[in-house]
Amino acid sequence: MLAAASLVVTGCLMRANFSANVTTADGVQMEVPLNTAPAKVEDDAMIVKRFQFAPWAMGTGKGLAFAFQLEFKHGARPVEITVDDVSDTPILSIYTDKAPILIKDVWNGVSIAHNPADEYVKWIMTLENNVKVYRFTVRLKDGTTHVLRYPIFAPANMKAFMRTQLGV
Repeated sequence: MLAAASLVVTGCLMRANFSANVTTADGVQMEVPLNTAPAKVEDDAMIVKRFQFAPWAMGTGKGLAFAFQLEFKHGARPVEITVDDVSDTPILSIYTDKAPILIKDVWNGVSIAHNPADEYVKWIMTLENNVKVYRFTVRLKDGTTHVLRYPIFAPANMKAFMRTQLGV
């Protein structure tokens, strides 16, 4: 009886984890958790600390900019950083920094703001859930190249909130 009661208690504490298998536009298969928690993406040289969608004033309205933060480990020093949207074809170039500057081993970048109707942002206008994948390609001073893919699950309610922030 005690074993059955403990099984019921632990069963109540269990949470379902759902994920989707996606293939990026550059042919990489990934398992993406279907939750809104920030992904933990890193390798031996760097960590994607932050990736955010930021409403940004532009012209007569608002657009969406992409903000990123990378932390470099073990003295790694970038000489070029490129961020691409590899969710679908065509692959979209989001941001390139050919002379990245680190502050205490951290690099920050912000893209230009994109109109909600353009290729970079139009997925926000759809009603269904989306999985977006952003590729960070970093060439280091030592000549090595590191590639990290940062997945984001964008549920319909998050996109609705983003649309209100953009005024659309």
